[in-house]
Amino acid sequence: MNTTVINSERSVAGTVIAEIFLIFVCISAIIGNTCMWIIIYRTRKLRTISNAFILCLNSADWLVSVLNMPTTVVALALGRWPLSSQACQVFGFFNMFTLVQSVLSLCNISINRYVIVCKPFRFPSIYTTKRSIMMIIVCTSISIIISTPPLFGWAEYGYVDTQFYCFCLWPKSPSYAFFMIGVCFGIPLTVMAICNVLIFTAVQASKKRTARSSRSSMAISKNISIQESSSDTEVQTKAEKEKPKLENKKERKHVDMVDVQVEMSDSNTETNDVKKRLSKLPSNKVKAEDVRLALALAICVVCFFISWFPFCISMLIGIYAPNSVSNDFHLATLLIGYSNSCMNPVIYGIINKRIGKGFKDLFCRCRCCKEEKL
Repeated sequence: MNTTVINSERSVAGTVIAEIFLIFVCISAIIGNTCMWIIIYRTRKLRTISNAFILCLNSADWLVSVLNMPTTVVALALGRWPLSSQACQVFGFFNMFTLVQSVLSLCNISINRYVIVCKPFRFPSIYTTKRSIMMIIVCTSISIIISTPPLFGWAEYGYVDTQFYCFCLWPKSPSYAFFMIGVCFGIPLTVMAICNVLIFTAVQASKKRTARSSRSSMAISKNISIQESSSDTEVQTKAEKEKPKLENKKERKHVDMVDVQVEMSDSNTETNDVKKRLSKLPSNKVKAEDVRLALALAICVVCFFISWFPFCISMLIGIYAPNSVSNDFHLATLLIGYSNSCMNPVIYGIINKRIGKGFKDLFCRCRCCKEEKL
């Protein structure tokens, strides 16, 4: 008797904690992803092709926070699905679509960062406006295609009572579950890992090249300064030796100055030629801003993996050992996955200085507007 009361109290407490956590994540994700759109739209320097791919990721996270999370909060409060079975299939499709869209958007961003850092000379020809739009359309189309099989008989969308939301019923179709693990997680995460490793390798190589070029440039500049000083002394001595013995002192001074200027101009042209050749050498240095954005991407990829990997474990447990763990574990894996929707704006706001400044300006304006109303 006592144990049943304790268990019910624990379940109620766990449900309240889960609801509070999910409401906080939902509000944070809506505000953060909406602000990202506003900041990039209002800042001209942020309206780039690379940020267009980031906005696709933000759009998927925004849909999760607007459509998926609120229905889960209501289902948690009621203990059941509040809408019809047809609506459950629609929400299940959107849950799957937003998850696949997030993964493929991260994959798109990883390839984009790889080209910027490792193949900067090929970036303008690869990422034209038309091609970038086509990449986004293809990414969205693949997400829709991958999410439709449960609507046509391969697997089924329904209410998952252990996680209080509508999604694919994995035990009814393990083949689709393994297909999704491979296509939605295995292949994209492998591509992301390869891209990030190549970016890290390119950054390290760039640092070494920069250190070597700085040492060589210092040595060349020393040689140039020595040559300039020696040429100055040689010109002066040569001018003194070859002075014509003119009676008029003014003419003598004039001739001396002309000779010195001619000799100085000859020596300066040689040093200037060396400097021009050095300046025209191709620079393999990776820009600091590109490094920061690559770091932000790497953090986003790691956070996505950490957030959704437990959900994959829960999915496999639900197929092969449905009663081996508690329902709280399954619910916790979903909440951790949902929390990823509010992480990306925070990561880019901290690492990207322009986006961080945009967040500060936006919040300062909102605060000023509130103070004016009061």
